[in-house]
Amino acid sequence: MRKFDLFIDILKTYDIDVDDYAIYGSAPLVINGMIKDVNDLDIIIRPSKWPFDNGGEYRTGPIEFFDNWYGEDIDDLIDNHSFKYNGINFINPKKVLEYKEKLKRLKDRNIWEN
Repeated sequence: MRKFDLFIDILKTYDIDVDDYAIYGSAPLVINGMIKDVNDLDIIIRPSKWPFDNGGEYRTGPIEFFDNWYGEDIDDLIDNHSFKYNGINFINPKKVLEYKEKLKRLKDRNIWEN
């Protein structure tokens, strides 16, 4: 089993409405076959629906929740730049690639150079 699938199963145990979050980071690239697996899930949650006691960021093992994302409008990302896969919102791979190319992190080099 891929870590991706295991992490999705864990994510589904959280009491967060599926329309209030989307998966960002590398996970959307797994769905379209650009990469084989992930080491974590980056979840963006609408700031108005943030369910955790602390603000802005909540990390629990391989799942990381954020109410912000590098100057992006979270509501716009979820409403206009996501797609549903197995009932969960994922950010469009094009937006993910734009983000990865902007950061130019060495760990993502094989992705943003293609």
